[in-house]
Amino acid sequence: MGLAYISLFEQVDIPEIQNYNFKVEILALQGQKVGVIGGSQGLGSWLVGHLKEKKIEVKFTSADEYSELPSNKELLEFADVVFLCVPISAMETVMEEVYPYLQGKTLIEICSVKKFVIEKYESLKQQYPDIETAFCSIHPMFGPRIHSLTGQVILFNHSDRIAEGIVEELKEFFLEDHAQVYNLPYLRHDKLMGVVQGLNHFNVFVSAKTLARFESEFEDIKQVASPPYRIFIIFFTRYVLQNPRLYAEIQMNNEFVFEVVRIFRDEMNRLFDLIQTRDKEGFIKYIEDMQPYFASNKSDMEVSTHLIEQLGEYLEKKN
Repeated sequence: MGLAYISLFEQVDIPEIQNYNFKVEILALQGQKVGVIGGSQGLGSWLVGHLKEKKIEVKFTSADEYSELPSNKELLEFADVVFLCVPISAMETVMEEVYPYLQGKTLIEICSVKKFVIEKYESLKQQYPDIETAFCSIHPMFGPRIHSLTGQVILFNHSDRIAEGIVEELKEFFLEDHAQVYNLPYLRHDKLMGVVQGLNHFNVFVSAKTLARFESEFEDIKQVASPPYRIFIIFFTRYVLQNPRLYAEIQMNNEFVFEVVRIFRDEMNRLFDLIQTRDKEGFIKYIEDMQPYFASNKSDMEVSTHLIEQLGEYLEKKN
């Protein structure tokens, strides 16, 4: 059955993004036993390491030989708080498996796509009315390779039956390491991720594939690319050499991505036609028409200059 795609421009009556910068003294995770389902790879592996650094008692399961416990059921018997860090395609199946064992526990899922996960949780809540479990949906907007949370974004998307203060304390768990924490309702999350993830990933992979098909040696391209252009190549490499299944599942499970990349395709064709017909004035107008949209973000020009200069210094030292 195909996805029922939702218009990117559909009006959704939900609050704006809300930022948190408060402090609390007691962390909900301190003194708790924490379980991580999917803890041997990806963000699950990062989370296990981060929890251990915080001196929190943690165990994990995984679908490979590195699992610390033989089953998710045994992990649920151990844990008070459970993080669900499995691939997008496994979310529904694993939620069905573990939900009957969540009595009195807190389930925190970290999926990159929210709508279908929240709907699955609501369905299971109706199916098991006697199971009282707290539920929280978050999205850490970073990968497992990071070494510091400073400046990294973590989105809180939905909570249900959470005890008073626990969500705030969980936010503080990340805030104390200087992460940026935001409240973003799950429908608006998926809509914005259609652009932040869907469009950017699509753009990267099409551009990288074009580079791979172009008849020129990769090292030659790198050698003549000044720092602004090397930034693009750096991120082509970063994304292409990671697990493609994750990106496939983001592209195909977020209902907003399809419309975003359809717009991308239309704009690509428009710009292609302008270049093919050598319509210089049309090309100039094409760019000028979008300038008002970006005018309020002019301060990022300074950010880009800083990044370019920093990369230039790094490359000089490396060479």
